Amino acid sequence: EKTVTVQAGARVSQVVDALAEHGLTLPNLASIAEQQMGGFVQVGAHGTGRCIAPVDTYVTKLKLVTPGRGTVTLTPEDGELFHLAKVGLGCLGVVVEVTMQCIPAHKLVEHTFVLSYQEAREQCNQLLEKHKHMRYMWIPYTDTVVVVTNDPEDSFDGDMNDTPKMSEDERFQPLRELLLELTKEQLEREALMVMKTEDDKEEDPTAELTIESLKGMGFGELRDALLAFNPLSVEHVKRCNKAEAEFWRRSQGYQVRPSHELLQFDCGGQQWVFETCFATGKQENNHGNDMKFMQDLLEGIERENIPAPSPLEQRWSASSNSIMSPAHDGTSDGLHCWVGIIYYLPTEEESQRRLITSEFTGKYSDLMRSVGSTYGATS
Repeated sequence: EKTVTVQAGARVSQVVDALAEHGLTLPNLASIAEQQMGGFVQVGAHGTGRCIAPVDTYVTKLKLVTPGRGTVTLTPEDGELFHLAKVGLGCLGVVVEVTMQCIPAHKLVEHTFVLSYQEAREQCNQLLEKHKHMRYMWIPYTDTVVVVTNDPEDSFDGDMNDTPKMSEDERFQPLRELLLELTKEQLEREALMVMKTEDDKEEDPTAELTIESLKGMGFGELRDALLAFNPLSVEHVKRCNKAEAEFWRRSQGYQVRPSHELLQFDCGGQQWVFETCFATGKQENNHGNDMKFMQDLLEGIERENIPAPSPLEQRWSASSNSIMSPAHDGTSDGLHCWVGIIYYLPTEEESQRRLITSEFTGKYSDLMRSVGSTYGATS
């Protein structure tokens, strides 16, 4: 039958690893591998691809503990109740067991490349039609869109050697250099505030901070370190986004790995995320709401002077047959767009975290709701 039954507390990563031993994998994955299976389906998690439905669509059986009916097992034979419960947000009972469809394990060819805003708008439909998985990462204030596509290795017909590979040092150089620059600027500002005698002079605290000393930091760590200097300053965030855009330009190219390793990826450190979903036509006829939404959102960010870090992530899915899913439209051929905004919490400093949270849940989220209302978006 190619199905797997797991307890709701099992992590997606554990399930995928166990399935790999049998030559199987899950038909769709969200970006975060550490979700538990119960939450994974109850919140309507999704990957990206115009013909790939959210993960709840692939549920074939649910076991719930309910206050009124005790433990119940639901299948498609239970009709509407089953399709309500799949994305029930825990409202109909506590999910304790999930059965999902599986597909043969396979490798994907991932292609990462960069477009301008205009190029991204013009090529969107072509890319959606051509690739099994496709997502955009818009970098505010930079005219840069990072495109990531994934296709089965056995059907890939492109040239994986058409983009020269840069070394890790070359790729990370813009981020490392900006971190050094910001650190020195901050120390210079602090030095102006302190009067020192000759006897008080201390060794330069930047002496040990070099490009070489930063090589142990990964992409997410570097981004957090950069933003932490002044995460709510528009001009500062612009500098960080510019360095990140250059990092992605230097990271263009291909890689081939098992599907679960590419469709799940490191989203960075602690963060606030607000995602919305809206219809954008049919799988064979995108009516353009996806690109109009992004234009309105990007214009609003600049108009409202919002310190929006990278990325604004844009993904697509087919319709869901779960009644409470944001992608439910009563059809099987609908096309839905998902857009997420983000604010990072780069340090443990409580006052900074409160300010970031207030800005995100206020001004930034208000803009997202305002833009979404035009398109009938659901968050």
